[in-house]
Amino acid sequence: MHPKEKEQTAIGITGMKFDQPYVKFDQGLTMDSPSGPPVTPVITKGRKVRNLIKLALSHLTIPGLIVYLNKIVAKMKGNMVFTELAAKTTALETAVTALETANTNYNAALTTADQLMTVRDTAVITATTAAQALATGAEGISKDPATLESGGWELVSTHASPVGPMMAPANFCATSGDNEGSVDLACDTQKGVQAHIAEHSTSPEGPFTQFYVGRKSSCTKEGLPSGSAHWFRMCAVGAAGPGPYAGPITKRAT
Repeated sequence: MHPKEKEQTAIGITGMKFDQPYVKFDQGLTMDSPSGPPVTPVITKGRKVRNLIKLALSHLTIPGLIVYLNKIVAKMKGNMVFTELAAKTTALETAVTALETANTNYNAALTTADQLMTVRDTAVITATTAAQALATGAEGISKDPATLESGGWELVSTHASPVGPMMAPANFCATSGDNEGSVDLACDTQKGVQAHIAEHSTSPEGPFTQFYVGRKSSCTKEGLPSGSAHWFRMCAVGAAGPGPYAGPITKRAT
């Protein structure tokens, strides 16, 4: 190409001559010039490195773990590829030996415990059998309760112990009922109770009217004017008759 044509081609592409004196393409700019375009570093995300060795040790039994680790130690010791891991191999060998010893001692203790439990259970059977034979012999000599009690025996009760008079019901309380115009009552039960009696009044001085008799220690008074105040009391009935009342307590109807 003729030199003149080269010059025209360069002017058409860039708008200036390549050989124009005193003109540079990076004139006025430096590498860290703030007027230059921002440079965003390119971060290349590499693939996550996956382990090649499978260590599913938690799924092994203790004996299986010992066998597996001993195999690793045997293969690693003297392996020319892993000579720089000799110290870690020795550490694993020591740890496996300690594990094997601990497991042996544990199994021996379990065996001993099972043997001792068998001896204890046998002794219990022997003792109860001997006690039954002695009790039968004592009853063969005497049927008198006092005489048998003198031998240290606890006798079978032929009747229930009588229950004394009922106490006033403990923790007697009144709460709003589920339905309009109702009040729920409840108290603790007690030994020997045959029934509970609940009574109601519109005054703390009475008179009180009985509205519930039953074994349950809870009941509900219904049909009361909503929002009105009422008084309640309750007693327990036993073999000796009714006991003292708990209350009166007051509650407004729902």
